[in-house]
Amino acid sequence: MTKTYRSKLLNEIEIRGLAESTKKSYIRAMELFIEFHKGKSPAKLNIEDVKTYQGYLVKGKKLGPHTVNKEISAIRFFYRNILNRAWYDKAIPRMKAKRKLPIVLTQEEVMSMINVVENIFWKALIMLMYSTGLRQGEVRKLKKGDIDSKRMVIHVRDGKGGKGRQALLSPKVLKCLRQYWRERRLNNPVESDYLFIPTKNSHSGKLAKKLSHTAVGYIVARVAKLAGIKKKFTHIFCVTPLQLIF
Repeated sequence: MTKTYRSKLLNEIEIRGLAESTKKSYIRAMELFIEFHKGKSPAKLNIEDVKTYQGYLVKGKKLGPHTVNKEISAIRFFYRNILNRAWYDKAIPRMKAKRKLPIVLTQEEVMSMINVVENIFWKALIMLMYSTGLRQGEVRKLKKGDIDSKRMVIHVRDGKGGKGRQALLSPKVLKCLRQYWRERRLNNPVESDYLFIPTKNSHSGKLAKKLSHTAVGYIVARVAKLAGIKKKFTHIFCVTPLQLIF
């Protein structure tokens, strides 16, 4: 993608206040689309070229409907806002995906996870996630200043869609967070504003950054195994709000 197109795309994304993750995925999607068409200018490509690429994602890459739609959304955004081809929206089809009910954990299963884990870092992370119902990405982005112990709320600064909100902070979770902070962060030479940070060197060697999606998934999976939970749950929330028992 040329510098001019890249600059225009970035500007359209930024003036709409879209998330940083959206910015990266849209840029990457357009780069892959142009690469597939051997560097040809997107202005010289048409609907059939987009559909050919869509077919490649489905049949060649064997990507799922959600992933394909995500890639195509970026391309539609580009043609609608950069090249003013708004009619592309209706001409480019979206894949239909089968809706599956998420496999969730019961209160008893979540409590067994909390009770079995001894690692205070893991316990604080899991208690916070399941007591508040925050998304994994929201928990990863939390900073120490977002924990408001006076008002007993957690400030979610950049939630889904870039919107902020508040979540209830229970006394038991606050107590666990304070223990975690005393034991793992107070005398830790690594300085970071993030509430939870990596404990081992990542591929970049930086520990002052937020936890990765993979790290959180690993922690949850490990604790679930310790608790004897064998079902492959795909949803982070439990059946009922755990504020009731926290």
